[in-house]
Amino acid sequence: MTQFARTATLAGFLLCALGACTGEVRGNLAGKNAPSGLGSGGPGSDGPVGANPGGAALTCDMGADPGVSPLLKLSTVQYRNTVRDLLAAVGASAALPSVQGPLASVPDDSLGDGFRGLDNRTALEHVQGYFDVGVALGDAVAKDPTLLTAVAGECATAATLSDACVNAFLDRFVRLVYRKPLTDADRQDYLSLNDGKRAPADAVRAMIVVAMSSPRLVNHLEIDGEFINGAKDRLELSAYEIASRLSYTFWQTLPDAALFAAADDGSLATDAGFATQLERVFADPRTHDTLWQFWNEWLGFEKFTGFETERPAFKALAAGESIGQPGHDYYGDMVQEMHDLTDLFTFGRESTLADLLSTDLSVTQSADLAHLYGVTPWSGTGDYPTLPAGTRAGLFQRAALLVSNLEGTNPFHRGALVRRSLLCDALPQPDPNALPPGSLDPPPFDPNQTTHQRYQAKIEGNSLCTTCHGSFASIGYVLESFDALGRYRTTETVFDAETGAKLAELPIDSSADTHIDATDTTTTSNAAELNQKLIASQKVEACFAQKYFQYAARRDPTDASLDSCVILDLTTALKDPKVGIAGAFRRLAQYSSFFQRKVGPQ
Repeated sequence: MTQFARTATLAGFLLCALGACTGEVRGNLAGKNAPSGLGSGGPGSDGPVGANPGGAALTCDMGADPGVSPLLKLSTVQYRNTVRDLLAAVGASAALPSVQGPLASVPDDSLGDGFRGLDNRTALEHVQGYFDVGVALGDAVAKDPTLLTAVAGECATAATLSDACVNAFLDRFVRLVYRKPLTDADRQDYLSLNDGKRAPADAVRAMIVVAMSSPRLVNHLEIDGEFINGAKDRLELSAYEIASRLSYTFWQTLPDAALFAAADDGSLATDAGFATQLERVFADPRTHDTLWQFWNEWLGFEKFTGFETERPAFKALAAGESIGQPGHDYYGDMVQEMHDLTDLFTFGRESTLADLLSTDLSVTQSADLAHLYGVTPWSGTGDYPTLPAGTRAGLFQRAALLVSNLEGTNPFHRGALVRRSLLCDALPQPDPNALPPGSLDPPPFDPNQTTHQRYQAKIEGNSLCTTCHGSFASIGYVLESFDALGRYRTTETVFDAETGAKLAELPIDSSADTHIDATDTTTTSNAAELNQKLIASQKVEACFAQKYFQYAARRDPTDASLDSCVILDLTTALKDPKVGIAGAFRRLAQYSSFFQRKVGPQ
């Protein structure tokens, strides 16, 4: 088979592996009957010793099996990280500029209303991008003797390419691509490309293109483990698959040398060996980056479209600040504050989620943001300043979650964010065809009414609107004590949209019946009370647990399964000072379901 034909075959198989094939072949991929060339078994393929090396026991009656795990492609972030780190591992980082263009052409995953990792769609552009990366890398290596030596050894520069040289290349480069040792069938496939008709550099190029187009690279193919108690739909992961789950869960990239070594010698499948690697992996700075991305995607910081700094009314609102001026990045500073605050309460101190939700510490080093808050910037050392008493507290009342791109606030948007994203409450969706004319328009401007009054008047007397907005609008009314820049206020300044002239100064009414849960039966007077009700409800912990499961497992939890038990346990862990936020993040890799894959229809 020619190199092109073989690569085309693998590209076609890639599409099959991602769903565009018959159910019979998908079943083989999901179970033990893997097609020839994918490989199964080999050193380290034995599963964990004992039922659960992670050590986190679950006691609940919602099912002993985890939810069904779909066949996942590497997310685009994971794929790009993997290619970068693969080249670094073999000493070929100099080839990275050659593949940057094709890497960038692989479509980004959609953030949508959830997490990028939940976007498991594959298009022809993905397959073409993977192939182009392989070709670009193969070309770069074949043309550069230094890169060829780095990837395949000095022997690859000889007049002929020996089988020993090919095997060494497979054990070094392709083993990393596959994230497991090659089977005999794998070896024979690659050795056949060294047919004597190609020069050594061209033969290595062909092998690189094939390897980089392999389903083993671009998918999480968890098909090598043993069936659990004879069940044909539940697999115990191999040691190499455990290594990959650890690295991709916390690093978003392939295992490093230490994880591969622990899989090789079998220690990763033991209680002590897994605990050692989990602690090491979790302490790595890449875990900080991965967990920050969870916060970033969960709270939707990337969705902010920027301040409308040329609007006269916005200029009037922002008078005294430096928004829109060169060298000032207000929203960037706001997001950085959220990063620093979540990092502090995860890694800098032992904290429960309630601690993070109630803190009055100001961690910003930005003079601009500190001015908005009325505090001094943190110097970077020593004690943190505290926010002015009675203004705001906790994670959810920071500017990054309060700002608007316009001069006015939107109580509906703010309330819906809290209800949907922070409490995981379902919001009813009205039939758009049944909405009265103008339902989606902002309420009419009236300089004699506050934003609270105008938005409340829009839905009052309309049962259709009240049914939906009544569940979240009141939360937004309480947050009216913060203006569109996230500044605390007791009065609302009303500006003329066209001229920016001040029209009125109206007292803020930040009281409303919020109904956070069934016990919330009293009027909420201000943002501080709202924050306390959010904490007391403990719904945020449950929502956090559900969202983190979705982010890390890259699937929705399944009811009446071990997934439900995991989320309940994570919810409890977030409230336990002995476990806390960091322990909950780490704990996801300690359940028995982390070492298993359930296959079947979703």
